[in-house]
Amino acid sequence: MKDPQHELLVDIRKQIALHNVSTISELSKATHVSFPTVKKMIDDMIEHGEVIEHGQLAPRGGRPAKSYKYNPTFRCCLTLYIEASEIHYRLIDCQTQNVEEGVTLVSGTHLETLGKLVDTFDEHTIKIGAISVGVAAAVDTGRIVFAPEYPSLAHLDLKNWLMERTGLPVVIENDMNAAVYGFSIRDETTTHQSIVYLGLGKNGPGAGILLDGHVARGQSGFSGEVSFLPLYDDATFFDRIKNKPYGPHVLKKEEIDALGRLVATFAATLNPHTFIFSDVDLITDDLSHIDRACERYLPSRHLPRLRIGEWEEDYFSGLARLGIELMLETIPRGDV
Repeated sequence: MKDPQHELLVDIRKQIALHNVSTISELSKATHVSFPTVKKMIDDMIEHGEVIEHGQLAPRGGRPAKSYKYNPTFRCCLTLYIEASEIHYRLIDCQTQNVEEGVTLVSGTHLETLGKLVDTFDEHTIKIGAISVGVAAAVDTGRIVFAPEYPSLAHLDLKNWLMERTGLPVVIENDMNAAVYGFSIRDETTTHQSIVYLGLGKNGPGAGILLDGHVARGQSGFSGEVSFLPLYDDATFFDRIKNKPYGPHVLKKEEIDALGRLVATFAATLNPHTFIFSDVDLITDDLSHIDRACERYLPSRHLPRLRIGEWEEDYFSGLARLGIELMLETIPRGDV
């Protein structure tokens, strides 16, 4: 059963921490709750160290209003992603500022390495409120449903496995879903657009899809597994792209054609505003070649704008927002 008081608390937390709403009057308007009710909750959050006063805002008329901000060190979030033989991590505060970051090489299985890494944060001096994990695999509500490169994770309910190990709230996300979400957060002009973000990656291609600001996951978490698209009579998209070396290089004719067909397929089905390629796969000069390849299949007016994203920053931004949102939703009322 939902707790209206807790739901209001979460709403206030998100307004302050994620949307920079800073005065009680603004919070009252944003949450549709009376000024006295909001003030009481803010006073309670200040008492427990969740919110701190942050000076005064000059009003258009009348007395200056006190402003507040979420205490960035009240809780931190552990964000990490698994990629090939490495696990990259960042411990961030509530304002997504890095407190600590690093890379751990996989020793043994990916699952064993992940477990040992999160264990090292058990005695950390900073209190962690949630964990967000990205993995190059199909994910369905925390369960890994397709992970050919990570046999120790295959068919594992990784969310519950980590929750039982750490006692913390956990969110698991596909790498490209996190990247497309992070891209939309970093580039506010695309927040409410439909976007496709393609990564060719070390483990094969995948795409994150954002439809009108919402991540498309599909009925089983398999959305974006573009490797399987039968773009040719005798070959899939992966068949045509699998020999491309990792990292940017001069694209071959067959690679340009495959990428052009892929973009045209998304344009004809989802008609996205923007199609993003990872900066670890392509360079800006490649976009004009792909654009011309697309025009062989569709009129240019229907094609998305092609852009290059900053993959690692987009990825971590998506994981950070997912982790912070979960943390703000799960801190008990009055917790210290």
